[in-house]
Amino acid sequence: MSESFRFMLPEYYLTSSRRVKMKRIVMLFGILALTLPFLAVGDAYAAPAKHDVAVGSLGGTMGRLGAGLTEIVNRKQKKVILSVVPGGGRANPARVGGGGADFGYTFSNFAGAAMAGRTPFKKSYKNLRGIASFWPSCYHQYAAKELYDGGIKTWGDIIKSKTPQKVGVAKKGTSTEYVGSLIVKHYKTSYKQLRDRGYKLNFAGVNGMSRAIKARQIDYYFHNSGDPNGAGIQAALGRDLVFLDMSDDVKKMLAGNGFTPCQIPGGMYRGNPKPKDSMGLFGVMLTTTKMSADVVYSILKIAKDEKKFLSGVHKIYKRWDPKKAGMHLGVPLHEGAKRFYKEIGGSM
Repeated sequence: MSESFRFMLPEYYLTSSRRVKMKRIVMLFGILALTLPFLAVGDAYAAPAKHDVAVGSLGGTMGRLGAGLTEIVNRKQKKVILSVVPGGGRANPARVGGGGADFGYTFSNFAGAAMAGRTPFKKSYKNLRGIASFWPSCYHQYAAKELYDGGIKTWGDIIKSKTPQKVGVAKKGTSTEYVGSLIVKHYKTSYKQLRDRGYKLNFAGVNGMSRAIKARQIDYYFHNSGDPNGAGIQAALGRDLVFLDMSDDVKKMLAGNGFTPCQIPGGMYRGNPKPKDSMGLFGVMLTTTKMSADVVYSILKIAKDEKKFLSGVHKIYKRWDPKKAGMHLGVPLHEGAKRFYKEIGGSM
C-alpha cells in the first residue's frame, strides 16, 4: 500500500501503535495549551518574598513604628511580606549587616559605628545602607519623685549614693542600655561593682520596667525613645515620677559618642510640666546593598502615601517629614531611597 493512500485511510485502519502515538501527540498539545499562559505571566503568580524587620522591644517605640509600617506595606502591595521581629537599637546594625534580618531600626550613631567597625561593634559592616530617619529620640530618665526631692537628681548621684539603689538599666543590646553602660563607665564603675555594693539592677524591657517602677520594685528607669512614649506615660500615671537632670559632664561624654542635644516636651508626662534637657539620636531604618531598590522605593512611597494611617499608629509618624527623611542616617542612602527622595524633591 502506498504511503499516500495509507494517510487517506480512516483511523480504524491504522495500526494500534500508530493510534497510541497520535493520542500522545494530542495530549502533549493539550498540556502545552494549558501551561503556556501561566509561563507567560509567571511573575504574576510568584510567591511574595518574605523579609524580617528587626525592631527593639515589641511594645516600645521601634516595635510600634515597625508594626504599623509592616501592616500597611503588606496591605498595599503583594510582592513582599514584611514581618516584625524583636531586636535592639544597638544590636540591629550588626544583625542586618550580618544577614540575620533584612531590615532593622536603629539609631544614627550605631549605624555609623557599625559601618566603620567602631565600638560597640567588633567588625565593620560596609554593606549597610540607610532608608529613612523617622524620629528624633531623647534619653528619658524617670525617677521616683521622693528620691529626687531627697537629693538624687542625676545618674552620678545614683552611682555615688551611699545607700544601694534599685535601678532599671534597660534590656541588654538596646540603645538605652548602651547609654547606661557609657554613663556607668564614665563614673569609673561597672554593673558588677554596683551589684557588689548592694544595688539592684533590672535589665527588663521597657514595658517590664514601666510596671516595675509603678510596683516600687525599682525607683529609676531609663528609655532612649521618641515622644510621646506610652510606657512612660503609663508609669507616671501609677506613681509620682520626675525626670532626672543630665549633668554637663555626661552631656559632653555622650556628645563624643555621636549624641546631640534634645528636649523632652513639658506637660506630656504627668508630674513634669516643664521641658527637660537631655541628649538623643535620630531613629533610622536600615537595610543592605543586597536589598532590591524597587522594594525600598515601594516601602518609602507607601509610608508617604499612607501617612494618615501611620499617624494613627504613633504620633511620631504625624511629625515625620518625608522630604527630610534622607538625612541624619549615619550611613549612605540605599539606591531605592535615593530614587524616592529625588522624585519628591527631598533632601539627601
